[in-house]
Amino acid sequence: MKYIKGAVIYILIGIGFGGLCYLYFLWQSGAETQTVQQIANVIFTSGLIGLVSMIFAVETIPMIWKIIIHFCLVYSINSWLNLLNGITTTFIWSWDFLVEFTLIYLVIWLVLYINFNHRVKNINQKLQEKLKINFNLLLPGFRTFSSIRRSKESL
Repeated sequence: MKYIKGAVIYILIGIGFGGLCYLYFLWQSGAETQTVQQIANVIFTSGLIGLVSMIFAVETIPMIWKIIIHFCLVYSINSWLNLLNGITTTFIWSWDFLVEFTLIYLVIWLVLYINFNHRVKNINQKLQEKLKINFNLLLPGFRTFSSIRRSKESL
């Protein structure tokens, strides 16, 4: 059950990121209409990309290999999406698409890194505050070396 719940979460996150990226491309290309089939293709492939992202939960694979595998699979799925939606007529890649895809991939990684880093800082700050409160409860009259030094400097 734990794995199914995790897979559903990854699929939903993939659909969210995929939908946002697809909206950006629609805006960039000036597309005015989309068919139900094209939207369904985006939802399906975005969910697949979310499932592919579960590779980052595997602890036995080195991080650099996870990134390489993820990049290649996501690139392949996006190429397939372009073929399904009629953006390209062959599955063969192009330099333009590779560069554009790589830039978007890096931007998404940057956003995720900033978000993760912010969450870690918040958790560490809360842990420091909790540790400080617990330390003061255990030793209420205890003065740390830095507090003794500050009191001497103020004299």
